[in-house]
Amino acid sequence: MAKLPREAYMGDTVAIARSLPGKYLVRRWHDEWLVCRIVETEAYVGAVDKACHAYGYRKTARNAVMFGPAGHAYIYLVYGMHCCLNFVTNGEGEPDAVLLRGLAPVYGVGTMSRLRFGHSYGELTAWQRKNFLNGPRQVL
Repeated sequence: MAKLPREAYMGDTVAIARSLPGKYLVRRWHDEWLVCRIVETEAYVGAVDKACHAYGYRKTARNAVMFGPAGHAYIYLVYGMHCCLNFVTNGEGEPDAVLLRGLAPVYGVGTMSRLRFGHSYGELTAWQRKNFLNGPRQVL
């Protein structure tokens, strides 16, 4: 697998969000590779998107990375318990990002399960398996 170049995150944020499903997120955790396939993304365009942390170019210590170079990670805690991973897109000064909403495990599922829920995958509840690698959302 080739690493995406920084240029892959430059340009239209919605188009980038649409291009990421099917790509892989890879992390080395100690001596183990953890690999997931991206299955759902969400685009945030800071200038006009009221759901974006930088809506209307509002810059804070928390979201400052969104105003920087494309390709950087923007990670934040939501609801006091979930870490959300975004990739900064567009160009410097334009606070746009793509949130990874859902992933599918490929390698290292046991380690991912222990890191997320503190149990082996076989010990997870039906709810935990259903929500294994998706992001937080309000269920109506």
